[in-house]
Amino acid sequence: MSKPTFILSLLGLLASLHSPAAQAEDDYNFSWLDPEKKIYVLQNRKFTKAGSPHLSLMGGVGIAEPYRQSFQYQPRLGFWFNEDFGIEAFYTGRFNSQNGTYRAFVQGIGTGTSPYIREIDNQIGALLNWAPWYAKINVFNSILYFDWYFSLGAGTMSIQKGEKTKDTATTPWTSENVFTVYLGTGQMFHLSERFMVRLDLLGHFFSDEIYGGKSGLNEDMTIFSNTSVNLGIGFKL
Repeated sequence: MSKPTFILSLLGLLASLHSPAAQAEDDYNFSWLDPEKKIYVLQNRKFTKAGSPHLSLMGGVGIAEPYRQSFQYQPRLGFWFNEDFGIEAFYTGRFNSQNGTYRAFVQGIGTGTSPYIREIDNQIGALLNWAPWYAKINVFNSILYFDWYFSLGAGTMSIQKGEKTKDTATTPWTSENVFTVYLGTGQMFHLSERFMVRLDLLGHFFSDEIYGGKSGLNEDMTIFSNTSVNLGIGFKL
């Protein structure tokens, strides 16, 4: 074979290797995800959560609650059927005290008048969790893997309500259990295959009388809502 013929053959071979047909065989073309780019490497899931019970111990605060400052503890027991869907049962215990809004209201009125207060004692509920996103981030030059989930559930909430404080009210506070709907979202940061840190935001919605059973006003109902932020640790059992 002459030298010019060899060079032409070599150029033809290189052109065939870099043709669109050859490239299509060498990489994954995810046109449904991004028609202008190709993904060459897919990130495998390093930490899994499916098929085992999960125990979480969390604590946090109630936010946007009128007249009350609340701290809480919340154990949870859950199970993930797969990497996308799981269920969770929880109990919430609360510690309540007057906040600045309540004190400002009482001092501003100056006549002993008090707002009508709804105080949450505890909660029991069940959640359906959906985790559509699994990702990783670089935190101080360390890779941190996490799941981002959304929650929908229902349960009961024990509340006490009345005017002033429980000790100084002219009429005793009343207690009741109300049906509650829960909506939330959160993230699970995996430290290892069995340990994780959890950050959770949970809102609760319930229907109750506006004026707390005052004569002639019992049928005036509305939807009340509260929100809690919790931070804790989780264990894959």
